[in-house]
Amino acid sequence: MKSNTNHIKQFEEGRRLLMLGVDGDKKAVKKAYEIFLKLRDTEPDNALVEANYGSTLALLGRDAVQPLEKADHAQEGLDALNQAISMEPNHKEIRLLRANVCLRLPDSFFHCSQTAIEDFSFLLDRYKEDPNYLTNDQLIEMMENLSAASHDMEKPSKANKVLQRLTKLTSKIK
Repeated sequence: MKSNTNHIKQFEEGRRLLMLGVDGDKKAVKKAYEIFLKLRDTEPDNALVEANYGSTLALLGRDAVQPLEKADHAQEGLDALNQAISMEPNHKEIRLLRANVCLRLPDSFFHCSQTAIEDFSFLLDRYKEDPNYLTNDQLIEMMENLSAASHDMEKPSKANKVLQRLTKLTSKIK
């Protein structure tokens, strides 16, 4: 984020609204989208802005009434998230955003469960190198999501292995 204080405040407000949107607040999604659209215009090379913009588009797709509008927004959101990854492939938050969006889209239509698996695996590899890379809550949620993505890909043995690792992990954490 550039040192422009106004942009930082806008970004933080956009993130706050995005999180409300994730929890189902449709008005917050629209406001977050407007904020990230403006930030995207002023900071076109900011991968984190691009990723959050993509996430808001995916939520607009979730909230849309018309099937074509749902699909178009979701695809635009995926495109923006993929662009953000190409700009900063090692950014933890961007990987988390894309993985979570991909996990929640129907794989039969968008074919992105494999992308979610790749992103979660990338993050877990970084965690193996540095146990402080993820919080315990992030780690547990990622393992659950990795299992779900594996299940979506009809790989039940991989999903079960991930769940077994999660069980061992949570017993160590607690």
